[in-house]
Amino acid sequence: MGAKRKSYTPKYRQEAAHLVIDTGRTIAQVARDIGVGEQLLGRWVAIERSRMADPPEALDVDERAELERLRREVAELRMDREFLKKSSGLLRHGDLEPERAFAVIDAERATLSEEGATCGGGPTVDRMADLLGVSRSGYYAWAARQGTAPGPRAARRADLVVKIKVAHDASDGVNGAPRVTADLREAGEVVSVKTVAKLMRENDIRGISPRPWRPVTTIVDPSPHAIPDLVQRRFDQGAVNVVWTSDITYLATGQGWLYLAAVRDGCSRRVLGYAFSDSLHTDLVESALRRAVTFRDGDTAGVIFHADRGCQYTSAQLAQVAEELDVRLSVGRTGVCWDNAQQESFWST
Repeated sequence: MGAKRKSYTPKYRQEAAHLVIDTGRTIAQVARDIGVGEQLLGRWVAIERSRMADPPEALDVDERAELERLRREVAELRMDREFLKKSSGLLRHGDLEPERAFAVIDAERATLSEEGATCGGGPTVDRMADLLGVSRSGYYAWAARQGTAPGPRAARRADLVVKIKVAHDASDGVNGAPRVTADLREAGEVVSVKTVAKLMRENDIRGISPRPWRPVTTIVDPSPHAIPDLVQRRFDQGAVNVVWTSDITYLATGQGWLYLAAVRDGCSRRVLGYAFSDSLHTDLVESALRRAVTFRDGDTAGVIFHADRGCQYTSAQLAQVAEELDVRLSVGRTGVCWDNAQQESFWST
């Protein structure tokens, strides 16, 4: 039996689309980060762009690369500025004494110590030395004399933390460990996702991971009357008005959730009737079914009306309506979405 198809809320789709539209990142990058297919995300982006009054133009590959480069440069310049603010008293003296410059660098690096101090987002040792006009090797020689020089492993971890912070800031705080690792590798770093994830966790650097949420639309009736499965997943039986399928989905609106029930012909796959409501009462399904019967001019004797085991479809109210319309009720098994797969597939597209 195959894996259960994932379902995404309209809000989740909109937020995912804006990760592409607003940040200028590629669909492939965002799809990889949030764990959805590229084609699916591409449809969400196209739908969201069509809804926007003045959507931003999509960036080509060169423009995206330039945007990422500029973001990294801006992040680095911010850190340079913060570092120079901290050392402004030193800079006022004109010609810097190397010992004093080394002391400033050492104080800044203390925020990136292996003992787990919170990352301050400062520049690398190379960058600080360049800004203060001293040499990197001179700093490490001075640190060794002070007894504070980090070992090779600690120095490597500290530099990685700074580079992770730069990459994370360049993504506006969106990217998690997989995408940050990809950015570091593009810059020539040899590092694993596990290492990046560990350093991000230790330094409280977090990406954004939208969590899908959806209202429940299938509520199983605890004591339904016996209704068989007359379809056995044979939704298309070669003629119209033989099998109708139905289900309920939900839509996000400015005033809250709105529920939609639809009735489709299993052969033609045409929507015959539908109804909206702000509640999940059986009246919603009854309205959709009566509209479908009207659409077929009332010639529906013996039609199989198939759905899941939601309480709206197994209720006494719907049983009375089905008897009145000469429609035979049919339901699949509890919790088995494939028994109503045709309608579930319709919602997904």
